[in-house]
Order: sequence, then C-alpha cells, then structure tokens
Amino acid sequence: MTHAAADSLIFAVRPAVVVTRAGQLAVLLAGLAVVPLAVALAAGATVAAGRHAVVVLLLAAFGGWCARRAAPSTIQANEALVICVLAFTLTPLAMTYPLMAAGIGFADALFDAISAITTTGLSTLGTLDGRPAWFLFERAWMQWIGGLGVVVLSVALLSSDDMAARRLVDSPIQEETLDASTRLHARRSVLSYAVLTLLSMALLWSVGWPGFDAVVLALAALSTGGFAPHDSGLAAAAWWPARFAVLAVAFLGAVSLPLYHALWRRRWLVVRDDPELRLLLVACLLTAALLMGLMTLDHGGWSAGLAAQAVAMAVSAQTTSGFATMPPAQLGSAGLLVLIVAMAVGGSVGSTAGGIKLLRVLLLLRMVQWILRRTAMPGHAVSTLRMNDRPVGSDELAGALFLAMLFVATVVLSWLPFLMLGHAPMAALFDVVSAVGTVGLSAGVVRPELHPGLKAVLCIDMLMGRLEFVAVLVVFCPRTWWGRRRST
Repeated sequence: MTHAAADSLIFAVRPAVVVTRAGQLAVLLAGLAVVPLAVALAAGATVAAGRHAVVVLLLAAFGGWCARRAAPSTIQANEALVICVLAFTLTPLAMTYPLMAAGIGFADALFDAISAITTTGLSTLGTLDGRPAWFLFERAWMQWIGGLGVVVLSVALLSSDDMAARRLVDSPIQEETLDASTRLHARRSVLSYAVLTLLSMALLWSVGWPGFDAVVLALAALSTGGFAPHDSGLAAAAWWPARFAVLAVAFLGAVSLPLYHALWRRRWLVVRDDPELRLLLVACLLTAALLMGLMTLDHGGWSAGLAAQAVAMAVSAQTTSGFATMPPAQLGSAGLLVLIVAMAVGGSVGSTAGGIKLLRVLLLLRMVQWILRRTAMPGHAVSTLRMNDRPVGSDELAGALFLAMLFVATVVLSWLPFLMLGHAPMAALFDVVSAVGTVGLSAGVVRPELHPGLKAVLCIDMLMGRLEFVAVLVVFCPRTWWGRRRST
C-alpha cells in the first residue's frame, strides 16, 4: 500500500463520540464515587462527605448532559484511547478536592490521587499516622477503580496487537467491532474482578487481618496498587501467613483476568498452558532466588526470615503491587537492580499489573531465539517466527519493540532530573522505574521534601506507564484531531 493510500484510511476523532462516551464515563464515575461518600458519612466526616457530594453532583450533571448528545454508535481505536487518557487524567483531578479534606495540600493530594488511579502506590505524605479511615479507604477504592479501568480498556489499548487481543476475547478482534469486543471483555472482566474482590476480602479476614484492613488491602492488592492502611505496610501483621495472603491476592491481580473466565468454563488446558502464567511463576521464583542469594551473602548466612523477606519482595515487585515487608534500600545496590528488572517486566496482559508485560517480553525472547536459529540455516531457508503455535506478524513484533523502547526512554529521560538535583543514582533509578512500572516501592527518594518539579515528573511517569505510552502519544498526535472524519 502506498503512503497516499494509507493516509486515505486515517480518520480523525469525532468530537461527538468523545463527548458522548466521556459523559457516560463521568456518570459511571459519579456512581462509583458514591461509595467513598457513604464511607465518609458513616465515619462522621461531614466536610469530606460534603466534598464528595459536590464531586458526585458535578460528575453526574456533566456526564448526563454529555451522554444525551447524539453520536455514532461505533468507536474508533484512537477515540477509545483519547477517552482512556481522559479517564486517567480527569478522575484524579476530580478526586483531589475530597482528598484535601484530610488536611493535605493540593500538590500532595493530586500526587496521591494520580498514584491511586494508576494503581502505583507511591506517596509523598510521609506518614499515615492520624489519617482518617475514610481517607485510607478512598485511596484503596481509587486503586480498585483504576485497576478495573485498565482491564476494561485493555482491548482498546491492544486493538492493533492481534496476538494480545486474541487472549482478551474469545473471537478474533477482526471479526467484531472494537466496541463489541470491549463490551464482551468488560462484562467478563467486571464479573471476575468483583468475585475475586469478595473472595480476597474473605481470605484476608480469615487469616487475621481486621475487617477494615482486610477490605482496604483486598482492594489495593487485587488492583496491584499497594496502598496499605499502615506505615509499616504488610509488616503491620506479625504473622507471615497473613502477609503472604495479601501477596497471593496481588498475584491473582497480576494474572490475565480472561483466564479466570476460562477457568470458570472449565477450560483447564487453556489455563495450564498459558505461557504468561508460567512465566509469571518462573519470574517470581527467579527474583526470589536472586534476592535470597544476595541477602544471604550480605548477612553471612541463611535464615527462614531472610527467605520469607526475599519471596515477599520478589512477588511484590514482579506483580507490581508494591507492598513492602522491609525498606527496599536495605537490599543494597545489587538487590535494587534485581527488583528494577522485575518491576520493569511486570505482570500479564489483561491484568491490573504494570510494567512492559510478560507477553511482550516473551515475544522479544522468541525473536532473539528465532534470530539465533536463522544463523544456523541456509540463506534460502524459510523460517517463521511463531508463538503459541501461530505466526507472529511484523506489526505485533514492532509493537512490542516500540513499547519496550518507550518504557526505557521514559525511564532514562525521567532519571536525568533526579541526577541533576543530586539524588543517589541507584535509588533515583529505582523510584523512577517504580513510577513508570506503576509499582509503588520506593528506595527513599519519594518523600514529602521531594522537589515539586520531581513530583511532577513522577506524576507524568505514572500516567505514561499506566496508559502504556501509546495512548498519550495518540492524544498529542496532530492527525488525531485534524483530518477527515467518518460520518458513521
């Protein structure tokens, strides 16, 4: 296809579609915001409840007005991505107002709101001591909403990646409209997410977490968000099984949600043979083994306590949940480097986890394997790169390489300002990767005294990482807004 022919197939977003769908989203967010409003009322926090009520009313009024506007029923991929960006940028702006009722400034409230909706877990508050219960619940609730939003909109984000899309819907993406595929995926994901949430709350309560803590931790763990109700994180529970129960929930969140639908349908072979699930298990074990070896050398011997810490930190980093059982800085530079790799790789496509994603890493590893095999073949031999018994298209490979490149480029560009302002290189790199990978672990760089400009850098990093870069690039691409528009 010539360049001119390709340009003829490019369509700009239709404002009516964006406005109507954004209105529907605002109405949905208004309904979800009723939950923290009810919690604030139950806690007797009248100021916080009043601010929540204002947000609910404004979202409902704005959304209702926009949703009633006439618009085509179909939706393009670039329109879905624009709406995705709007959801993850406007939601924290709206929720910053009620969060400030906890006695924190606008900048820190906005940072926590962005961290929550992107399911990251970094915070500049310094301490949670004295923070009201409604505030702790709201942060975890926003992470739960953010995790659900990521899963529901994942088909839109992956619509150009046929290999990933096939794992998220039963039928090939080409045979259905993007809208229909997203609705199908959304229904199954919401059901799986809701059931897993209730089961997670019951599990955490049964292993000894108090009722409130069990609810907050279940919301934060399943969304792989990591906001804990205590400064000590999971160390607030002296019993290790209680800590590992939270990490088990985080592991469930890092598994592709469509696998739970397959499990419900008793498609055991699909679950058993899923390459991402196997790689997630292997990655957690390998990271834990490396950490255990480094900690054993550092402490001059092995102990059960060190092994437990190594496993906990490995699962926390690999699932991008960000729960800490010890300060990461105590691991030393080598340990931080191991966790950086784990955080960058992340969890499964179609899960709430962040990072580059295991499916893309698998694809890149298969590419390396294919290149090495080609060197042992005659020049005229035909060899096709395959994955999961199907050929991998050039677009799929290019997409995986492009996203990995953007991840690395974002980390490097974000790391430079920290170095310029004198932060320790390894600690700064760790926190930047944690933000871009939407993890939430910190080596001590993210704190209340952090330079406001660096806080802004991390906010952008969290949004870029959660939106997987491409959505943000689409918003800033001129062709997204100017050009021919479809009439239907």
